[in-house]
Amino acid sequence: MALAKTVKEPNKTTKLFTNSNHKHNPPSSSTMRMMSTAAAAAEEAQPSIAIIGGGISGLSCALHLQKRQQVQVTVFDTGRLLPGGRCSSRFSQTSSIVKSNRRNMSKQHTNNRNKDSILSRYTIDHAAQMLVLPQSVASVGSEFGEFEKQVLEWEKENILCRFPKNSVVEIVSNHNNGKKKYFNNNHGNKSSSNANSANPNSNKSQNNHNNPASSTHDDIQIRALDSSKMFYATQGMGSIPLAMKHTNEIHVEQDVWISPSNGVKFVGTPVSCPKWSVQTNGKRFGVFDQIVVAHNGKCADRLMSRTPAKDLHSLLRVDFRSNVPEWGGKKMTLNSIYSLTVALEFSEHKDEQKTLLSSVVGKDVMVAFVKNEPNLRMITNQSKKFAHLKEQQTQQQQQQSKTTSQGEKKKKMEVWTILSSASFAKKYKAPQENLPEETVEQVTTLMLASLEKSLGLKEGTLHKGVVKDSRLQLWGAAVPLNVWAPIENNKHNGKEGDSKSTTGFLYDAEHGVGACGDWLLDPSIAGAWESGRRLAEWILDCMDQEKNDLSACSVGLPAQGGFAFRRSRAACNAGIGNVR
Repeated sequence: MALAKTVKEPNKTTKLFTNSNHKHNPPSSSTMRMMSTAAAAAEEAQPSIAIIGGGISGLSCALHLQKRQQVQVTVFDTGRLLPGGRCSSRFSQTSSIVKSNRRNMSKQHTNNRNKDSILSRYTIDHAAQMLVLPQSVASVGSEFGEFEKQVLEWEKENILCRFPKNSVVEIVSNHNNGKKKYFNNNHGNKSSSNANSANPNSNKSQNNHNNPASSTHDDIQIRALDSSKMFYATQGMGSIPLAMKHTNEIHVEQDVWISPSNGVKFVGTPVSCPKWSVQTNGKRFGVFDQIVVAHNGKCADRLMSRTPAKDLHSLLRVDFRSNVPEWGGKKMTLNSIYSLTVALEFSEHKDEQKTLLSSVVGKDVMVAFVKNEPNLRMITNQSKKFAHLKEQQTQQQQQQSKTTSQGEKKKKMEVWTILSSASFAKKYKAPQENLPEETVEQVTTLMLASLEKSLGLKEGTLHKGVVKDSRLQLWGAAVPLNVWAPIENNKHNGKEGDSKSTTGFLYDAEHGVGACGDWLLDPSIAGAWESGRRLAEWILDCMDQEKNDLSACSVGLPAQGGFAFRRSRAACNAGIGNVR
């Protein structure tokens, strides 16, 4: 590694080869050629690993592999602009993220569909809305302790910020047939949901009888949740994978589609010399010592279907459903979710101001879990969430200045993202890469009508005159509803040591291929990050083993026994991952 640095940093090279007798004599050209050859040979001798998928798990795996600085890692990501998978954002035109990543981000605003649109002026999280520390996190020594340390570092660096008190709520129904109904809070304790709740944010709409947009029925209650372990990214969730990428300058091949039919090919010898060829669209990226599958869905299934790693491939087969049986099911099961983002414009006239959604759910609310409408699961006020960003403030000022100068009533714009339930997305599912216009119109109308119903608004409140801009997206392979996990009381397979290190990932040492992702540990950003970390640590440990011990390094494969798919109750209940 030192030789490699001498080629790239001439000043350090000169100093390295300086002694007391030859302080000013640089190395000869023949010496430099020898150094260059030695550096190339040293680099060639480093193990190379290709990671297919640039989401949180893939980037985490790459990040932890490179910490030892003895492994060449290349991440292949299909994202058109930036890595991140479901942890991504659409950044405003004037965002600092766009400015610092202008080469890729310029594509975001050259698309005619998005150019000069209202939504293009706002930073928007259109998939994952928050990062949550799992309930099992009690200390740095716990199952997600390493992730907790990383989250606290991001918080210190102002990449993450905790949701303020009363900014995360749930919308529930007061219809309980005369009985007091209880809902579980974050700690599993029961809290009353009757109309006399002492919560200051409770049922903001119950007394809005003078509000023309409000229902005359006291049928909803809005309850604040404990947000002490809930975080949002200060510049958008997409800034999290960017921070990971830049930590160790991970090499990412962006906007690269590794073909599921012939993108990877096993070209080595099992056990003694596993090798993988990676290519796309006729371009060959080279031969790698190992590969990591860091994504799921049909593409991951097809990617490995023609390889000799049959045992690992069997776990990549997937079902798409809105739920799974209590016993967990036979295959990885993913749901689908619609994400609808709308720009809503309302007059701020004193008699009409309450038509603002923020006046219904609460002026301090950023995120609301929807519990009273089967078609929806979450709504997020992006305007409130990113109100601190300079570009958002400028946009609001321009909007108000424009309407005032034209002699109109002062108006305000709110941008909201609405996430559907899995059952709704399944019912109206369409090709996600190219949603038909009639589907966009139908789904948008139905989701807005469902939001009106959830908030107790009169039908038609969110009419086309109020919706100034909208964008609909379908996450076809959204959230895993089950995880591949050890059967209870199973003695974990693999090397001896901490049992936690042998769960949460797959590794086929015979063929030099691993897999990581939230479907192997917990359906959350925490699960994805931790799965990638564990796989990386395991691969590095196995590299230190003698060749004849490699067969003992395989982990989590069906042939070894002791594992099965287990239903994630949290993901099934929430429908949008384990976010509570």
